[in-house]
Amino acid sequence: MRWPVALAATVKESRLCFQNVKLVEISRAGCRIETGFLLPTGMETVLRLPGFKPLPAKVVWSDRTAAGLQFAAPLHPGVVTHIMSLPTPEEQSAWRPLSSLV
Repeated sequence: MRWPVALAATVKESRLCFQNVKLVEISRAGCRIETGFLLPTGMETVLRLPGFKPLPAKVVWSDRTAAGLQFAAPLHPGVVTHIMSLPTPEEQSAWRPLSSLV
């Protein structure tokens, strides 16, 4: 099963370069990201989400707008649940510091 999400992430595009992407679907086996650039099919890469260790993955399909990644090892169901519960960038921008509520 795949679940929709909307999270900022980075993906390793080349040996030393990470690019900003948007994580839009997640499952235990992989994910779909919106990229805006082409990732070579079969390329070994790394997906980084804030607060998580880097997730090694392989590009299984890609076009100039999105890519599908297969994780090197399936994610624990609790990790997927946690990722699904993370706030979107829009939700984070609506947050105010506690000091502003006083």
